[in-house]
Amino acid sequence: MKQKKYLILILSGLFFSITNSIHGNNPDKGNEKAKTITFRGIYADDPAGQEGLYNPERGLRLEIAVDIAGRKDVWNPKQFPDITSHLESESAIYASDSISLVQSYFYLTGFAGKELSEDAFATMDTYVNKLRESGKKAVLRFAYETAFMGRAGTGPTLEDVLRHMEQLKPFLAQNTDVIQVVQAGFIGAWGEWHSSFHGLEKTNDSKRTILEKIVWMTPENRMVQVRVPEYKNLINKEDQSYNRISFHDDFIVIKPHQWDGGMHEGTPYFNQIVEESPYLVVDGELPWGTWSMNEDPDNPEAGWVIDGKATARQLFLQHYTSLSAIHNYKEKGTKDKYSMMYWKETPLEESFLSENHMPISGNYFKNQDGSPATRNVFDYIRDHLGYRLELQQLKINGNPTAGKEISLDLSLINRGFSTLFNEHPVYFVLIDEQDRITEFLTETNVHDFQPYQPKDPECKPLLHAIKGQFIIPKNLETGKYRLGLWIPDGSERLKYNNRYAIRCANGDTEWWSSPDNKYGINILTSLDIIRH
Repeated sequence: MKQKKYLILILSGLFFSITNSIHGNNPDKGNEKAKTITFRGIYADDPAGQEGLYNPERGLRLEIAVDIAGRKDVWNPKQFPDITSHLESESAIYASDSISLVQSYFYLTGFAGKELSEDAFATMDTYVNKLRESGKKAVLRFAYETAFMGRAGTGPTLEDVLRHMEQLKPFLAQNTDVIQVVQAGFIGAWGEWHSSFHGLEKTNDSKRTILEKIVWMTPENRMVQVRVPEYKNLINKEDQSYNRISFHDDFIVIKPHQWDGGMHEGTPYFNQIVEESPYLVVDGELPWGTWSMNEDPDNPEAGWVIDGKATARQLFLQHYTSLSAIHNYKEKGTKDKYSMMYWKETPLEESFLSENHMPISGNYFKNQDGSPATRNVFDYIRDHLGYRLELQQLKINGNPTAGKEISLDLSLINRGFSTLFNEHPVYFVLIDEQDRITEFLTETNVHDFQPYQPKDPECKPLLHAIKGQFIIPKNLETGKYRLGLWIPDGSERLKYNNRYAIRCANGDTEWWSSPDNKYGINILTSLDIIRH
């Protein structure tokens, strides 16, 4: 059935090669037909033009904490007495926010002083399998303690932590496909490297030992995030692991605060993140709205709405990949509205973005008739966290003839805050009238899709290219084909799952999913394949 359904080609140099020249050594060069197609961005009044564009490994994220020993939710065990129902509930609540990431806390509280059991790994498997089923990936953190300011009744020793990392390394290797990044937890309350029962954060030696072990535990093709640059700086810059360590700011408040870790603008730590972040997966969150916006008359910070425009600028400057949608958004507590709800009411002017050299997606501030469109801060942040690939132009050279060579040159601009990370191969595909698919792998490296050249003070958008020169198979049936761009997940487990394929931010291209949901493809144009 699969062979009838899809024509999957294993392409060698005989059939496919990438070249920097769109002509190459082509004996039929004089008979070539050239075709150029121009694409546009998404107008505000395009269908779904006001909605988020669902894409893997970027954007707003959820937050779920599971008790591995108890097989239940940490914070709401009565409401969610199993390992996955809270994830399902939150996915439904935030479905309109186009969320593909989940900060996933695995609490190992019940295993202090013990080995991780087979049941523990079975429980973790249940959770990560639910992530795959949901089309999501994990921002993964391990922790033990849930109490703040020394109120924990117990906690792991250094020996517990290191022993558990030894056990966890194979588990992470087996589930790399569903891991976006690993956060350096393990120590203290919520794994935030403070308030630990045994004082694991008290010396640089113990922190360095734990961080080095976390990097060792984490698959080599995934990064590790630390709470503040101070912890990263425990590692020698010459050490190979240094460049694998990124940041997650758990207290984004913009204005200086005693709890901001010395990371507000103008500090050395802020500048360090700006400098290093173009090449790193960066995550963060606002404080809880129930804290920052409470109505306690004794709290001088009562009613504190975090500045949306200034937050957008910081997320841009520090190349954020993801941001919590849980904090200061749809919380239930002392107020009906929190900071992000106010962001939805805060207009964002195109002039503000231009003045700050921030990305502006094509037609983002326009309607289809050319009239100006109003955009708000929340939508802009949602749409530009991580990558946002906007196709520009496709050049086709060569006759679409079975057995003959054709050359494709597709340009794009990344309008997002950051480049792409992890594994994402890039293919051109042909889809026939029976939905059978022929794949053509390119040599494109999506990690090179920087929004602008790092350190460019004007942040001018870069034009990137996806190029391919290949021979249309002789045995391909004649007829009308759709030519598409397919950017799947790089893992074998998720490659043929359309929820993990990347969708471009264009209002004049079709997003096509195969009937069996294996492919998610950006349709570029149609071709009539002929035969001599």
